[in-house]
Amino acid sequence: MRDIWSRRRAHGPLGQLANLFREWAGQFESVTELLIWLNIGVFILQFVGAFLFHTSIIEDLFALSADGMRRGFIWQPFTYMFLHGGIWHILINMFVLWFFGREVEYFIGRKYFTRLYFIGGLAGAGLWLAFNFHSLVPVLGASAAVLACVIAFATLFPDRDITLLVFFILPVTLKARYMALIAVAFDVVPLLSGTGTDVAHLAHLGGAAFGYLYIKQLGYGTTPRWLLALQRVGAALISRRQRRRRDLSSDESRSERDEYMRDVVDPILDKIAREGLQSLTQHEQQIMESARELIEKKGR
Repeated sequence: MRDIWSRRRAHGPLGQLANLFREWAGQFESVTELLIWLNIGVFILQFVGAFLFHTSIIEDLFALSADGMRRGFIWQPFTYMFLHGGIWHILINMFVLWFFGREVEYFIGRKYFTRLYFIGGLAGAGLWLAFNFHSLVPVLGASAAVLACVIAFATLFPDRDITLLVFFILPVTLKARYMALIAVAFDVVPLLSGTGTDVAHLAHLGGAAFGYLYIKQLGYGTTPRWLLALQRVGAALISRRQRRRRDLSSDESRSERDEYMRDVVDPILDKIAREGLQSLTQHEQQIMESARELIEKKGR
């Protein structure tokens, strides 16, 4: 049955479409290049659709929105990352993807890079939806997935010198780790200050967080000093809590032992003093044997 199903998929309409896509995708040298051309192709479709139909039907169906998710458009957390809001939006995202994505892909491999990109975009969608499930504003763009690649690069090569063109004119060189911190700050500061913008900062941060965690999960990168300090504090707090639990458990055990000796063993000792050992029943002898083992254990 499994072989029959596989043949149907291979020769059916979906199988043929998948084969065509695999043949087309195989022409590209890297996943990064493929993703860039996919984004460009979808952007052209957006432009043509808006020009021909004078409507935003593509954005309504495929951009990420709380209303769309409530209506069952479950594909939106995936498709939103292929849509863009304008020429500068896609140009910046694709330039950053080209600059950082190629080296990350080369270092971790195509399979893991593909997961990094798409799950980074999904993580951004998930974090944004968690705090905006009643929002009327849609989200679109590859920024969350691209930022996952940027943070992955900075985690892999924290001391790599990066030269940025501020305002596309002024060159500024800084370490990749600081570049990543600045990128994250651009999203954190507006959220903390309550400044209203058209940027989905939470989606960006979701992608950035996944980019860092995924690279660490793969076993690459160095841990920042502040995070190491935080981990040490957390470990110390956990250790102190465990010691406190052990002390409480020991106190409770000691209290129970003392109570057992007072209520059960002492009356038997009084009976021995009055009537002798031969007066003990078999059950009382077992209690005394247990008490002896308990005392020996306490001594050890």
